Amino acid sequence: MIGEATRALVTRFGDRGSCLLIDDRARVVMSTEVPSMIDFSINLARYPEIGVALASRDVVAIEDVRHSPMLEPIATLLPNRLGAVVVVPLVVGARCLGVIMAQSERPRIMTVADVAAARLEGRLVATLLDLQYGNELEDELNPLPAPSKAALRAAAGAQYFAGSPPPSAAGVKRRILVAEDDPDQGALLEALLTREGFEVVLTNNGLELLRRAFGDPPDLILLDGQMPLLNGFDAAERLHADVRTARVPVLFLSGAKDLLARIRGLKPDTIDFLRKPYSAPELLARVERSLDRNDALEELRIQADLDVLTGLGNARALDRSLAVEQSRISRYGATSAIVMMDVDKLKTINDKHGHVVGSRVIQAIGQLLRIVMRETDLAARYGGDEFVVILAHTTAAEGCAFAERFLERIRELRPEGLDVSMSVGVARLRVSEKQTGDALLVEADAAVYRAKRLGGNRACVFDSTLDSIHPPSTHG
Repeated sequence: MIGEATRALVTRFGDRGSCLLIDDRARVVMSTEVPSMIDFSINLARYPEIGVALASRDVVAIEDVRHSPMLEPIATLLPNRLGAVVVVPLVVGARCLGVIMAQSERPRIMTVADVAAARLEGRLVATLLDLQYGNELEDELNPLPAPSKAALRAAAGAQYFAGSPPPSAAGVKRRILVAEDDPDQGALLEALLTREGFEVVLTNNGLELLRRAFGDPPDLILLDGQMPLLNGFDAAERLHADVRTARVPVLFLSGAKDLLARIRGLKPDTIDFLRKPYSAPELLARVERSLDRNDALEELRIQADLDVLTGLGNARALDRSLAVEQSRISRYGATSAIVMMDVDKLKTINDKHGHVVGSRVIQAIGQLLRIVMRETDLAARYGGDEFVVILAHTTAAEGCAFAERFLERIRELRPEGLDVSMSVGVARLRVSEKQTGDALLVEADAAVYRAKRLGGNRACVFDSTLDSIHPPSTHG
């Protein structure tokens, strides 16, 4: 089966490829180019694209390996006959069994439909493997332990960007909010879940559930469909409509005949159900499944917002954070500053020292940003050599002071032994219906442009009398 699946995916997405299974090590179990290659160990540090696919559990499609920031650190190791790479993880439930990697001799375009098809085929292959081999596969291919996952992320240069929620710490109790109006059922649920090591908060009506959930979002909500004051189905809609609880998984415990119809309109990736009556083992298995599935989804969300080269946020994370910050300022009237940074003469560095050195300079800047930022700030890599920092509760003058201090740290750092400087623009996020996130970035970019014109290695605050608004630089 592995051979057939590998050949099918390779035919669809490349010229040659292989299937790797991952447990305590990474090993090739099938290769279309060398069919006799079985159980051949490989070093994942030389394959950052595989590391990212395993960590994110999603397809990694590199359309042109010669222009991929992800592969720049190992550019000298790439074969001459390699143009594109597609890595398809084999995901079943909470496990990633390995990957199928398809390679092409020439660059190739991957459409959204191609990626979606690869993702689906990878999950189908993993499910079939799991069904065919059952417990034997379970024993042979255990989920990666936490240290191995961390090693994969490190190999890919992927660290959680500032502002993202950390994974649950080992030993910390998971908190479950229970809404059950039958006192006997509520007491039984509380006793059962507490005995299993969960922290349980018990409520008996929909309005109290919302108050508790909005005040301190739990890890999971167990929800009865029929409750006084506000029924469970309406409560679930309100939970999903609020940013504080939109990602909290909900497990319905209900005997309602129309249960499926009632929950069909709710988010399928956060909703599960168990019909009453149920046994204790059934309930505990479904609770664990809901928590594991949400952990996997949260990992995917984090990776989707991650810039692989620096470990900071990417443009997607920046756009969402700007929207959240604007909403906060509109509600509370606070101030925030946006600091845009552009590396001076990076092209000269790349031309003189090579793109690998240039990438390491970018990585060093990203690492320094993570060190100097506060927990309330967010930094993102906005383009090839551009960074943006959102400084919450900060005036434009304070943002400029931050920029000056950072410039001094960069001069002292001398990444890769080079004299590196940056041009910095600062803009103020203010309460205004006309100031969109894009407009704010344009203002910061105009200030960067003035800093460049003045010779670089300096910070400028946006001034409408000095800075002409022009389209921002091309960002990745």
